[in-house]
Amino acid sequence: MIQPKFSPDEILARVDENAQRVALMHELVQPGEQFTLTDDQAAAVETIDAGLAAGTYEFLLQAPTGSGKTEVLMRVALRTILRTGGYVVVLAPTRDLVRQHVAYLHDRFEGTGLHVAELHGGISPKERRDFEAEVRAGKAHVVVGSAMLLSGERNWELVDRSALAIVDDVNAFDEREHLRELEDLDCPLLFATATPAEVKPFLTRVGAMSNVVRMREMPFDVQPTKIHKVEGVWGEPPAEQLTRADAFVKEHLARGSRIFVIGRTRGDVPRIAERLEASYGFPVQQLRGDMADTAEHRRRHRRKGVRVHGTSTRVEMMEQFRNGSPSILAATNLVGSGLDIPAADLIVITDADAFGEADIEQLIGRVGRRERPSDAVLITGTTFEKNPSKSMASGRARSFMPRGMHRNQLRFRR
Repeated sequence: MIQPKFSPDEILARVDENAQRVALMHELVQPGEQFTLTDDQAAAVETIDAGLAAGTYEFLLQAPTGSGKTEVLMRVALRTILRTGGYVVVLAPTRDLVRQHVAYLHDRFEGTGLHVAELHGGISPKERRDFEAEVRAGKAHVVVGSAMLLSGERNWELVDRSALAIVDDVNAFDEREHLRELEDLDCPLLFATATPAEVKPFLTRVGAMSNVVRMREMPFDVQPTKIHKVEGVWGEPPAEQLTRADAFVKEHLARGSRIFVIGRTRGDVPRIAERLEASYGFPVQQLRGDMADTAEHRRRHRRKGVRVHGTSTRVEMMEQFRNGSPSILAATNLVGSGLDIPAADLIVITDADAFGEADIEQLIGRVGRRERPSDAVLITGTTFEKNPSKSMASGRARSFMPRGMHRNQLRFRR
């Protein structure tokens, strides 16, 4: 049993006191506005907490991007800690989202005596051992980690012994590697996503589809993101496709916006960044899976013989992007997994046909979080479907093959 330093009433009062300051810090409200829960958020917290207290073990929180899902998860986790005396595990699909959750929870729990630990591949082995020791000693109240917590019996048991495991953005986890591990957990489970359709069979098997809590209300007035589908040329490199979004980029740079430009592969990202810098004379940050999180992470990779991209770290790049206005981030679809960037008002998705419907929805959800107008530019017609090996067998796939490919469609060489 974890014994907090303060009484439950004192902790709840302090968390509420921190709410306004943290909301201003994270640009969830504007100066002069008061942070309050929406009716949907308050109802979701009460419903999930009451169900967990009554012995219901699986829930799904279905909430659109920007509806304040993180606040609901934080409040459910807090009530679970105070009610059970145990710790809560929060699983996120990317290390960037893990760090975002850690920062938010740390700010909200300031002065409460509740401690947040993080476990993922981007921290040093010593830090991981120290955090694991804190959890086993009952000194950590919330553990935020990546899918690494599901790999290996030692970490998996840490999740299994928790009072509640929250799986954020569940549709972004690997179905064969991670979701199967989640099925064997005996602890209560709370899944959260805006697009549950892709993992509906899994959520049905574990019982979460029987207890769905839906949120629809936004915490502030949001203008709909305008979606612009721009036709490209088949085979056009992603960096060349950017000329088709030039007017949008110039408009949003003049407005002081933060801009996402998405490439399909890791190799596309540096070429996109180079073209953007050459076109606009503006420093461009990057985010891709083979970047080291920190300088220590890079040294660790170097000792193992693992190549990492670039000299800047993911943490440095994200800080520069968040702190700049205007600023541009060239990235893979890593940004689709729950990252909240204030004043991000434009996203350009190259090779948009290569992304699934849920991926596109998640990516578009990264912009348009306030009353400011936002745009999403989808450059289409430049590539095959998401999985060409399957699509080529269908008549539908043939309809958008380049001229001359029908006869030789199966003659591929490396």
